Amino acid sequence: MPAPNIVPRRLFPAISISAPLVLAVALTVTIETPSAAAQSVEAGRFVWRDLLTRDVSAAKRFYEELFGWRFEDTTRGDRPYVLARAGGTLVAGIVDVSANADAAPQWLSYMAVADVDKTVAQVRADGGKVLVEPLTVPIARVAAVADPQGAPLGLAQLRRDIPEQSQATAGHFFWQEYLARDAMQALDFYKRLAGYESTISESRLGVEYHVLRKARSCGGLFQLPATADVRPNWLPYVLVDDPGTLSTRVASLGGRILVPAAPERRNGSLVVIADPGGAPLALQKYPF
Repeated sequence: MPAPNIVPRRLFPAISISAPLVLAVALTVTIETPSAAAQSVEAGRFVWRDLLTRDVSAAKRFYEELFGWRFEDTTRGDRPYVLARAGGTLVAGIVDVSANADAAPQWLSYMAVADVDKTVAQVRADGGKVLVEPLTVPIARVAAVADPQGAPLGLAQLRRDIPEQSQATAGHFFWQEYLARDAMQALDFYKRLAGYESTISESRLGVEYHVLRKARSCGGLFQLPATADVRPNWLPYVLVDDPGTLSTRVASLGGRILVPAAPERRNGSLVVIADPGGAPLALQKYPF
């Protein structure tokens, strides 16, 4: 996937995550087609996303109207938790963080790792922080960290495979992109953490776009402009058929357009929005 050519100063608000929030509770649900003999998920693959929000009702209305998602109210432990489905497929969770004063609304993405405890130790050794220490849920061991540039990331050591779609489907997450303050430092960190290889797929206006790969492409990475008022973060992408048209509904649903569609950004196929709580999310048509 080529570089987005995103350069506005205020792409996203500052983001943070607090230690007490519930982690990866969606991983406790029964996975469709589980198999005891399934191989573990390849390290470096993004396997789940949680929306951290202060207004669950507003988030549900927004994503239902925008993507057609349907929701199931559940609890994990003594905390409410909402599962989101696109068609019959689980795609995300929603966590109410209104009780946590320091938790900013955001999407938190989870990367598969071979060993959570070793990965957490490596994050510490490489200058990152542990936001939530490793804990065990029925089909995984999970944790949350911040990398050396401050970007939050969930880690999941799964004991069952989660089948990956062979082809991206509208309304589903299909890509992750790291917006770096220091691209070379981020590349070094994530190559050690996940064993990624990287290639430069494009270079526009002096911005190199790095594709992170294992057996297949897992995400992209590029350096923010020095003037950008954006903290490093992992930005999740949802596949849509017509980002420009869909984005015209965002404001009426309570969200905001952060980066509008423009010909110079992936042929007009990319829009970056914020939901009613302020959580950033990219919408893209692909191939474009």
